[in-house]
Amino acid sequence: FLRQLQKEKPNHYVPQESLERTLWGLKFRSPIMNSAGMFKNGEGYEVMFRQGAAAFLGGTTTWNARPGNEKLGVKLPFAPYPKSGMASNWLGLPNLGDEVVAATYAKMEKHPNFPLGHSLMASPDLGEEEKLEYLVKGMKLYEAAGVDWLEFNVSCPNTEVGVMDFQTIRTGLEYVQHHFLDQRSLNGRARSLPVVVKFSNDIDFDSVQDLMELLFELGYDGVNIGNASANYDLHERSVLSSEKGLFRYFCETFGGGVSGRRLKPISLSLSEEAVRYLQVDPPEQEFHVFRTGGIESWQDLQISEDAGISMNQWFTGYFDRFSQHGHKLYQHLLEKEK
Repeated sequence: FLRQLQKEKPNHYVPQESLERTLWGLKFRSPIMNSAGMFKNGEGYEVMFRQGAAAFLGGTTTWNARPGNEKLGVKLPFAPYPKSGMASNWLGLPNLGDEVVAATYAKMEKHPNFPLGHSLMASPDLGEEEKLEYLVKGMKLYEAAGVDWLEFNVSCPNTEVGVMDFQTIRTGLEYVQHHFLDQRSLNGRARSLPVVVKFSNDIDFDSVQDLMELLFELGYDGVNIGNASANYDLHERSVLSSEKGLFRYFCETFGGGVSGRRLKPISLSLSEEAVRYLQVDPPEQEFHVFRTGGIESWQDLQISEDAGISMNQWFTGYFDRFSQHGHKLYQHLLEKEK
């Protein structure tokens, strides 16, 4: 489906100007765009532009190419629970590697006022020091390729990384600060490439303030909350009885992350706390809160707007809407529901 989707050339829909917002000097056409994971290797830029997304986000990628997960003869395990508005996946970050994807961006014809972002993370296949070294190498390649902002993914339930502890997170963030963020401020170079850090929806509510303080201190430009969730016991309560068997089988057999409607109140609560702290003690740099998890309607966008959240990303909600409205999904969301 994704291979076919990226080849499509639908009519170009442009959201009304009243929905525009400017982040870090970049003009986003509306408050909603795709999340990481939809287009691992940056293939969907043109179709997202034509559909009417606010911007485009490629990845998540790693320095080395990864084939993705396979178990019991099932490659890239995925299961939808359509009646429950949820899904599970254990994909394992399949991607062609940072060098290949950055080269694709460098040759890509980019559209004005349609920001190109990219998500990447430290490869779980490499040693502790090596993975951070190559993470920064990847960031520099994407910067040279002309991306407009980066998303540093520090947790993924579809790999052995999972949700990292605070000290491990600090170590990675400090390394990137010293070898990438600070380097953009040296020798007269403008610090023009924003870096957003993406955390899991499984982070503890009480840790949000500490994480925000750390991002402020180290000079990051935003936070995205968050990734798919591995809290299976909690989410099973929201799965309809007709889909519980599949849900239990998938989680027990593959694990991975749960996405969709059940994450709506979680992503909102964590994002609201991030905004609250941002407003109480803002950093010197321009800083924005992104929300990912359970986004599926205009009402969700309005609730995020009222909470002070700058941008929304969707994955499961996108595919559900595409099944209903095809390429006109953004137009339906932003005009007919509003």
